[in-house]
Amino acid sequence: MSRRLGEVLRDYTRIVVWGTGNFYAEYRNLLDERVVYFVDNDAKKWGTLIDQKEVFSPEKLKGEDKDETLVIICNHFFEEISAQIKQYGDLDIIDIVTVGLVRQKERVFSDVKRPEADRAIIVCGGIHALWQINGSRKFIDGQLKLLHQSGYHTIEIVPLLYYRTGKRESSLLAVSADGAYQGLFSPGELTEMYPKVRGMVIHSLYYSQTTMKTLLESVNVKTRVLYYIHDYSCLCSYRFLYKEKKLCIGSDGNMICDVCSEDKERRKLLQFYRVLFKKYKVLMIAPSADTKARVEPFYGDIDMVEMAHLEFEREVFRKQVNNRLRIAYLGAAVWNKGWERFAGLADRFQRDYDFYCLGNCPEHLKIQNVAYVSVGLEGSGGDLTMTEALLQYGIDIAYIGSILPETYGYTYYEAYEAGLFILTGIRSGNVCRQVNENQNGLSFSCDDEMAAWLARGNVKRDVQNVNQRIINVRNNKAFLKYFE
Repeated sequence: MSRRLGEVLRDYTRIVVWGTGNFYAEYRNLLDERVVYFVDNDAKKWGTLIDQKEVFSPEKLKGEDKDETLVIICNHFFEEISAQIKQYGDLDIIDIVTVGLVRQKERVFSDVKRPEADRAIIVCGGIHALWQINGSRKFIDGQLKLLHQSGYHTIEIVPLLYYRTGKRESSLLAVSADGAYQGLFSPGELTEMYPKVRGMVIHSLYYSQTTMKTLLESVNVKTRVLYYIHDYSCLCSYRFLYKEKKLCIGSDGNMICDVCSEDKERRKLLQFYRVLFKKYKVLMIAPSADTKARVEPFYGDIDMVEMAHLEFEREVFRKQVNNRLRIAYLGAAVWNKGWERFAGLADRFQRDYDFYCLGNCPEHLKIQNVAYVSVGLEGSGGDLTMTEALLQYGIDIAYIGSILPETYGYTYYEAYEAGLFILTGIRSGNVCRQVNENQNGLSFSCDDEMAAWLARGNVKRDVQNVNQRIINVRNNKAFLKYFE
């Protein structure tokens, strides 16, 4: 039986909010009078008031009744903070972004006929992959359309960031059928509804490995289970290869697992995946040669193929550049995508270039001398898509400054489609590899190298030398053969 989020949250008489910064400011309207106080790791905030409620040390949680209290995390680092909370008591925990996204889905709640097992494909992915706007979401939306066009029905499953007492993982799954939201179910309820399906696709699950295990153990899959490598969660719990802003890769772009303090836990996680994938003949899909080269040494006995997200053709193209070149940061403004470095360049070269940010940038990260443009998914509303925005605003140079290896790098292909010159770093994984192979930009080993190039007088000449772009860009259909 499905349930609404309100039914779940009504069980609690007390709510404690962890976090008093920008996340709380953005989502405070989702909270009610049951909030009793705040906790924060910042000792400077202890004893202060937020909306007439006091801020305490996390130690305050030790006195809470686990049957009556819910902790709502208003912070980007849900997994790290939830682990810290467990030190103070076995309390129920939920992520504020989860609350907001589920309530959006519930506004269009509908009931549809359950699809026949022989034409049903389970598509399971983390909340960031299926519900938030990013490269993974763009790819998955396109894949769902291909499945529907091929006569398949899809059961889309999102494990919520909601931890119940005594359980380390999600105990609720948000379920949709052919895109129509159905409600919240337990893993057991889901597998009773769908004990047999034609196929299964697993995308980035965030921290829900046990959900994946439950599905593989409980659901009879007639053809294949496909596991897409969107991040490096199949290698390490630090799925983007950093911990507390400390990188898990060296200056040469290679991983440094052998000297990591988390190596023991990493090996346990690897063994978990290996056993599961081997037992259920899971096919691992690497979206690029760079990703396959990084992951394959750890999974030598597991089936793995390289399959790009997109298909396209190339054509000769000569872009008309602006007299004053325009440089745009592409995507969400976060440190691991290079926002801080881009901001430094924008400040340093404001007299020489026009700077743009095409993507989401929180107010507290915005800087002067940058024009901010919202972008969205195709057909998602009034916002331009990334490629449309690049063309409409006449961008000349795309800055894709990921300091961690991109498995695919969707923004690279959007910039390629617009015929742009691309700036990146040697740590950016597939972005660096594609820039070097297609010769439509430059990759630098450090910020000073990039700044030195921008300071030279031949930048416009280099940009004008880009002589190709991609056209007829579409999702790759090759995965469909595994369900025939």
